[in-house]
Amino acid sequence: MKIEFGTKALKFLSKLEKGNKERVFNKIKELENDPFPSYVKKLKGEKDVSRIIIGDFGVLYRLIPEDDIILVFRVDKISRVHGQ
Repeated sequence: MKIEFGTKALKFLSKLEKGNKERVFNKIKELENDPFPSYVKKLKGEKDVSRIIIGDFGVLYRLIPEDDIILVFRVDKISRVHGQ
């Protein structure tokens, strides 16, 4: 699977400190091998949207199987993505 990033996700990631940025990118990269790890949560009310938590950050993504893509469309502080 290939990982692609939405504009909002890239904008937030660009503002992170180097250490946090590396940690978040590394965890997202792991999704290439396993798009649904044991710590993933599928969100109710949203079609095919999943969330992973990495420390203080939440990552929302959607699997697009017909294109073999994982679209990371939102990365933000967990307080802002929690409940979505």
